[in-house]
Amino acid sequence: MSGADREDQTVAHVRRRSEPPDATPEPEQTTLSTDDGGPIEPVDDVRALVAEMRRPAAERLDEQGLVASGGMGAVHVVVDRAIGRRMAMKTMHAMLREDDRMLRLFLREARTTGLLDHPNIVPVYDVGERDGALFFTMKLVSGRTLRELIREHPHGITDPNVLFNLLDALVKLCDALAFAHSRGVVHCDIKPANVMLGDFGEVYLMDWGIARVRGSQPDRASYVPPPMSDDAPPSQTTGDAVLGTASYMSPEQAEGNRVLLDARSDVFALGAVLYDILCGRPPYRGGSYDETLALARAATYVPPSELAGDGRISPELERIVLKAMARHRSERYESAAALKADLLRYMRGGAEFPKTTFPRGTVIMREGEAGSAAYIISSGQCEVRKTINGVEQVLKTLGPGEVFGEMAVLTESARTATVVATDDTTALVVTRTVMQQELEAIKPWMARLLQTIAERFRDLYTTKRVTLGGGPTAPRLANQLLMHLCAWGERDASGAMRAPWSRVAREIEAQMGAAPHTIHMVAAMYPGVALDLDGDEIAITDERAFRERLQRDLK
Repeated sequence: MSGADREDQTVAHVRRRSEPPDATPEPEQTTLSTDDGGPIEPVDDVRALVAEMRRPAAERLDEQGLVASGGMGAVHVVVDRAIGRRMAMKTMHAMLREDDRMLRLFLREARTTGLLDHPNIVPVYDVGERDGALFFTMKLVSGRTLRELIREHPHGITDPNVLFNLLDALVKLCDALAFAHSRGVVHCDIKPANVMLGDFGEVYLMDWGIARVRGSQPDRASYVPPPMSDDAPPSQTTGDAVLGTASYMSPEQAEGNRVLLDARSDVFALGAVLYDILCGRPPYRGGSYDETLALARAATYVPPSELAGDGRISPELERIVLKAMARHRSERYESAAALKADLLRYMRGGAEFPKTTFPRGTVIMREGEAGSAAYIISSGQCEVRKTINGVEQVLKTLGPGEVFGEMAVLTESARTATVVATDDTTALVVTRTVMQQELEAIKPWMARLLQTIAERFRDLYTTKRVTLGGGPTAPRLANQLLMHLCAWGERDASGAMRAPWSRVAREIEAQMGAAPHTIHMVAAMYPGVALDLDGDEIAITDERAFRERLQRDLK
């Protein structure tokens, strides 16, 4: 259902006229206005208003136009003359009024929705009969459906602002479903067409007509093969009892056994809605209704990243989709609240990187191997090990919050050390692809700054290493010294590059396994190098001469 107007709620504003202390006060004058600020016609005859209130609710309704029409019924805008409230009124099609199964679904929607008092579920006001037809009234929502918004982006929603607004809407849907599940109600037909987005940030989960209420008997009704649309209307047919929309339903729902449906069935459908947001189409799309239903029964769908391509979809969002849409219920989120928690972690920046747990003794990365990911330790402990002169040595112990393998994110270079989990260790995995997506999302000047640093790191770490006697050659050490000063040194007025000697020696020793006295001897071999041990400073005062000599030695 969709609505073109929102409910006008009457607010009374009292204005008292100023009178002298001894004057007889005049009766209060009351001005009525809608929530739009527009005036409501004053009621001149109080008795007429009271008489209107005494009339049956169905007789007080004035129809103002059709909002929508579906397979089961129609929705009109109506005004309750007694209180001036505009509402949505849902009625059944005349051809279905004698069908007990359709009547049960219609009344179930009214009664079930009436049970669920939640900000993200449209409230039901009344139920009754009018002109021989059952009806119920509910809040009139202004806005459009999520389906309408998604179809404006046929290749998926990539704009960060739009995407995050819709993720926020999904969080609100999780709240609505968590509440419904706590009351024993499973929606069973979650899809973009049943999600209303209001003009002022409202989000409503609509159409609870085929909801399963815990303890109730399974419904024996089904949908006919619909036209090629993800929003097929309900109707009656023969065959298995399948209620819902095949393009979004869980495998157990597609099998037609409603007794098996629980909160995790709704979680699956929420994952399918997120799939639609990311890819611009529902997860199941067959050539016919039967083909689509068969895909749903097998949970056969193309992963979002394969469908979208070009790294357009966040790996973490895809992980959330795949977990929510797992074929087996035991592998899904246990509840809508658990799905909400992962969505919030992603939106707040705490779950952009997937987590991996490494058992104690696992070699997480090995020296010399190619790598394209870095790790942030969440829990546990690791050792950084490096082979120096043929002997593996422990350089450092890492704990929670520390990072390793970061150079691979920037340069995809070979690993410079081995890292081993000394306890069971959980770490966030940061891939180069994710880092590039983050760079594209920040301000251009900041992205360029980080990219420049990355280029310097690449120059520093991708230099080929030639070793003799178990250690680096003098030219390789000299080249590393030059690269280090270029990246981290400071230039003085004369153009000389200067840096703390202790830091330079420590970094090069960690990177190449050369002792400080070896680095000292190599530095002394090259022109333009000044080393002040007492002042803890090393400088290249003649960069041109240093480079010319180095270029000859590296040939």
